[in-house]
Amino acid sequence: MNILVTLDSNYVGPLTVFLKSLMITNPKNEFDLYVAHSSLTEEDFIKIKNATVPSRTRVHSIVVSPGILADAPVFKRITNETYYRLLMMDYLPESVDRVLYIDPDTVVLRDISPLYNIDFKGKTIAAAGHTKLFIEDINHIRFRTGRDSRYFNAGVMMVNLEKMRKNVTSQMVFDYVKKNKRWLFVADQDVLNGMFGNDMIPIDECLYNLDEKTIIYNPRKVKGVKWVEENTVIVHFNGKYKPWKEGYKGKLAHLWFRFKDAELPVETTEA
Repeated sequence: MNILVTLDSNYVGPLTVFLKSLMITNPKNEFDLYVAHSSLTEEDFIKIKNATVPSRTRVHSIVVSPGILADAPVFKRITNETYYRLLMMDYLPESVDRVLYIDPDTVVLRDISPLYNIDFKGKTIAAAGHTKLFIEDINHIRFRTGRDSRYFNAGVMMVNLEKMRKNVTSQMVFDYVKKNKRWLFVADQDVLNGMFGNDMIPIDECLYNLDEKTIIYNPRKVKGVKWVEENTVIVHFNGKYKPWKEGYKGKLAHLWFRFKDAELPVETTEA
């Protein structure tokens, strides 16, 4: 399975918790972990590798070259780093035909195979929506997307990289940003929605991208923390407040600390 993360040193700690959760809850799966960055150190990669099971995980450092971003327009909300996940089609190996992009502020509670092997049905992205009611209507107007589309959260995305390479270039991304800079309130997430809002297949946010608000918005389905522990695949600690920082008031912090304090599976070698 191909996994892509983009980050700087500030998020190495949360990334190690995500990786431990992935290793523990997916003991039969093997991974190629692509880490896109511009400044991670050798020490950072030692921490990252120590949070994996080496026999099942290959860690690839992808240093994003300034050359890739030479023509990238930069604004207040759009920095060079913002483009890292937008240009995955340029720097990931040609052999990678699909990839799970995931933010480091997540934990995995069970097997991700059903998500990873999703039938794209001709679409480029599979992702979950978090917005509701009139906000969704506003986004349809902002991005000229169809009424049956969803504004998706870009923190967890299965990407049909084979199709993306055929239809999208870095210059198309740069041109979109330059043309629509006034309306990109959520930076690269808005860019992704603007470019792929009509080319995505929705996935269940309660299962694959559950945050604290998802529990509140779906009381008939998500019946408390027990339901999350028994059903949810990926929990996403998005937003301003994080369980590793002061001020977090949600119900799911214990899941993050469960994996932070957990020991990795012990590798065994056959005689």
